[in-house]
Amino acid sequence: MRIKILGGESLGCRSLATYIEAGGYKIFIDPGVALAPRRYGLPPHELEIGVKKKVWMDIVDHAINSDIVIVTHYHYDHHNPWDNVDEVYKGKTIFLKDFKNYINPSQIRRSHFLLHRLEESGIETSRIEVADGRSYEFGNVYIGFSEPFFHGDSPKLGYVIMVLVEYHGERFLFTSDVEGLMYEAPLNYILSVKPSIILMDGPPTYLKRYDMDTIGYTFKSIERLCRLPTLKTLIIDHHFTRDRDYRKILESSISCEDLNISILNIAEYMGAKPLFLEAYRDILYERGELDIDIP
Repeated sequence: MRIKILGGESLGCRSLATYIEAGGYKIFIDPGVALAPRRYGLPPHELEIGVKKKVWMDIVDHAINSDIVIVTHYHYDHHNPWDNVDEVYKGKTIFLKDFKNYINPSQIRRSHFLLHRLEESGIETSRIEVADGRSYEFGNVYIGFSEPFFHGDSPKLGYVIMVLVEYHGERFLFTSDVEGLMYEAPLNYILSVKPSIILMDGPPTYLKRYDMDTIGYTFKSIERLCRLPTLKTLIIDHHFTRDRDYRKILESSISCEDLNISILNIAEYMGAKPLFLEAYRDILYERGELDIDIP
C-alpha cells in the first residue's frame, strides 16, 4: 500500500487530503484544502495562499486518476464544491458521509450544495454511495467506514466518519476530524479494527475550547492507541498542529518511549520539512518569512 498525504497543517495549510494506491486501485480521501480566515487577527499570508494553490493543484492531479473518492464530512478543508468538480469526481465511485442522518444544519446545507454541483457535472447518482457504517471490497482491497462520530465531543460541529483501508494485512485508518478521541466510542472503534498506521487530526488545543479533563482524556486515549500491538506509525496533525506548542504538549502528555512506534506529523511522514504557516502567521507578517527554528 502506498500512502501519500498531500496537505496538512505541517505542510502549510488546513487539509488531510490523502491519496492511496493499493491492489491496483487509487483511492482519494477528503479532496479539500483551506486556510484559516483569521489567525492572531490576521488574514492568510501570501505564502499560505501560494501553498494552498499548490496543494489544490496536487489534489486535482491525483484525483483525476483516482478510482474512488471519499468525503468524510462537509467542512471545506475536506472537500471543495466550487473548483474542478469534473476532474475530482467524474467517473469515480463516490462515497459520502450520510447527508440526511447524523449531520448538523451547517453540513446539511454544504452537503446539498456538493450534491447539486455533482448533478451539474452530470455525475450519475448511481455512482454515489452513502458510506456510514458500511464496508466494501475492491479486489483484494477492503474499505470500511465507521458509524458517525462527533466532530469533537458533541454534535455541535456535526459528525464525521473514519475510513479503514486494508491490503495484504496492512491497515491504514483515517480518523477524520474526531478532534483527538474525546469520548469512548471512537477510541473503541479504533481499538477494534487494529490498524497498523493511523492518520489522526488531534485535539485543537490552540482554541482553549475544552476543559483540562477532556484534553487529559484525549491524551490517555492516544496513549492507549500507542500500546496497540498492531500499530507501527501514528501520524498526528491538523487541529493539533495549529498549536505552536503541540510537540511539547504531546511529549508531556503521553509516554510511549518503551514502544516500537513512530509518532510523526504529516511533513515528517512525507519526508518534508515542517512548515507550520498558520501557527506562525504573526511572525510571517512581522518578518516576511519563516526564518526561525521550528521544533
